[in-house]
Amino acid sequence: MKFLDQTLAQEIVNRTMKIINRNINVMNDKGVIIGSGDKTRIDSIHEGAIRVIENQSGFEIESSEAEKLHGVKAGINLPIKFHDQIVGVIGITGVPEEIRSYGELVKMAAEMILQQAVLLDEMQWDERLKEELISQLLHDPENLDAHYFERVKRLGIDLDIPRIAIIVTVEDRPAIFKAIRDRLQKEDLYIMQPDYLVLLKKVNEKNSANIQRELEHVVGFLETKEGGRSKISVGSYHPTLKGLADSYQEAILTSAVGRRLDPQKMIYFFEEYKIPVFLAKANKLGMGGELADYYHQLKKVDKKGELVETLLAYVEENGDIHTITGKLFIHRNTLRYRLDRIMDVTGKDPRKVKDLLELYLSVIIDQIM
Repeated sequence: MKFLDQTLAQEIVNRTMKIINRNINVMNDKGVIIGSGDKTRIDSIHEGAIRVIENQSGFEIESSEAEKLHGVKAGINLPIKFHDQIVGVIGITGVPEEIRSYGELVKMAAEMILQQAVLLDEMQWDERLKEELISQLLHDPENLDAHYFERVKRLGIDLDIPRIAIIVTVEDRPAIFKAIRDRLQKEDLYIMQPDYLVLLKKVNEKNSANIQRELEHVVGFLETKEGGRSKISVGSYHPTLKGLADSYQEAILTSAVGRRLDPQKMIYFFEEYKIPVFLAKANKLGMGGELADYYHQLKKVDKKGELVETLLAYVEENGDIHTITGKLFIHRNTLRYRLDRIMDVTGKDPRKVKDLLELYLSVIIDQIM
């Protein structure tokens, strides 16, 4: 692994030069200057650093000696170690007697910066690997091999924990996503997608109702604290590992149909949109077009939208005449006329369950497409 590159070397230079008011050079394990307060020295060979690497110890250079060496000025050069291995050299320019007391301090600061950078890189690598594993789980659950589960175990991911898939879309993605990640539980997983964030949220399979209260709290938090409007779509719980992929697909389809049917809502649960999701799936397979004709037939003659409004009210109120007439502010005879008119136009009687179902599905298909 290449521990020191020019970017990290220059960061070490900039941060250590704030500790002491002296020029600092950082050389790689070949003795090449890759970071310096004196930009003209970048990429030149530092002979003093080569001696440090060869002798595995620090090397002081007096002014008289500096003239005899290539690419060197008076100063102190000390090895930068990582896991007891010399990975570079740090040099302080100046008279050794004047800067000797700073040497170990600067060396320690350089090694701490290096350790922090390596740790951060490892954490970022683990995070990228975790997202890759989650993506494979969601998109290709049928082909998870032994190597996959070994990597999952190494990252400490427990796939036996019950989880559901949640899709979060927001306006201000960077700020909102960070706010959401900061509020996740240890067992929760997430993956960034181009248009949304996917959460694999731990749930209590015996009491999944708690998730609704938690998500409502999250939506409220995002709106009040972060100032962003969010949309959340929730798949259902499935007990198998492949069930996470199923839950994810449910959340995707629920998001699509929910936005069309109820654009004012903030949270969409698959359990509330099973029929529209089913129809969306059927439409993708080229099925369902036959039902759409009923709605189009109504639209041709229903200039004011009264027939469609009546049909939807009839469904929503379970055919209760009193409630429907009160909701639409119409007389019973008007309701009867409209139902007869729907039957005349479509050939389907809304007062018959099977006919009503076909009419309702036809309306939904048009709304979600």
